[in-house]
Amino acid sequence: MSRSATVLAAIAFGLMAAGCRNDWRTDMWYQASLRPEDAPRPAPGHSVPLGAGRAVADRDDAETLANPVAATPDSIGHGKALFAERCAACHGAEGHGGGPVSKLFPPAPDLAYTTIRARSDGYLYGTITFGGRAMPPQAEGLTQRDRWDLVNFIRHVQVTSPAEAPPPPPGESGGAP
Repeated sequence: MSRSATVLAAIAFGLMAAGCRNDWRTDMWYQASLRPEDAPRPAPGHSVPLGAGRAVADRDDAETLANPVAATPDSIGHGKALFAERCAACHGAEGHGGGPVSKLFPPAPDLAYTTIRARSDGYLYGTITFGGRAMPPQAEGLTQRDRWDLVNFIRHVQVTSPAEAPPPPPGESGGAP
């Protein structure tokens, strides 16, 4: 056998052997992973990240927070987009209740109710973050800025809508006895 034929045979064998390896598989055995020494260390106990604001535990604790985001058209527009994505199913497209979920669960309130208007921006932010009586928390996937933009949009809905009194609780008649 000539030298060039031997080299060609070796290359052909190498290519065939490469096709038989199992490293092309995509199962869990060949996935990328972090070794324990590659993972970040946990934060020390009672530490506060740099630039962190006041920690709040629930929506009542957030009541005194001041809105750090100005109600600019960009903020309101971003809040409106987030509202359509996250809130309209319960509160309706315009924020006045009657969303499609209201057919299956207790209806979400109209955001123009006088009781909601009377709440502070911090309380609304806390409600978005931690949820309410029947409202699930919405903090996951939303930055603090997103939540403040939602508060600015809620205030915009309230300014552009007439104030309404909430309906009386079930079992109470609205009139005099």
